[in-house]
Amino acid sequence: MSFIRKIDISCKTVFIEKKHIENAIEATGRLAKLLSAFIRENYAFFQSFDIVKIYYDNGQIEVSKLLSSVFNALLENVEFRKVYPSDCRLFQAADFIATMKLLHIKLEHNELSRAEEVFFKDHRSLRKNYIKVMEDKSSLPCKQGK
Repeated sequence: MSFIRKIDISCKTVFIEKKHIENAIEATGRLAKLLSAFIRENYAFFQSFDIVKIYYDNGQIEVSKLLSSVFNALLENVEFRKVYPSDCRLFQAADFIATMKLLHIKLEHNELSRAEEVFFKDHRSLRKNYIKVMEDKSSLPCKQGK
C-alpha cells in the first residue's frame, strides 16, 4: 500500500459478476468485450509505445488465453512475459489494486466475509484507508459488465 501511494500509477479494472453468467464461455466472451472496448477507446495511447508488454503469472489459463487473443488481435506491438509476483513490485501493485476493487464491490453489496471485516476493523476504515486511495489512482471510471 505504501508503494502504491508513492508511485505515479493509474489503473483500469474490468470485471463481471459470475452469478449472472451460466458458463465459462459466456464469462470469457463478456471479459473479452470489456477488454476490447478498453483497448479500442485507448488505441492511440497503446500505439504510442514501441512495445506493449503484458506481464502475467499464468495463474489462470483462461485469463492467459483471453489476454493473448484480445491484445494480439487488436495491437501489433504486444509482447507477453511471464512474471513471478515476488520479483516485480508493479505486478504486486496491480494484484493489490484488483483485490481492493473486489473488496469495494463486496462492500457495496454487503458481502464482506467475517475475516475481511475483522482485518479492516470496520467499513469506514476500509473505505478511507484503502478504497479511497485506489479510486484516486484510477484515472478512468471502472465499468462493470453485466
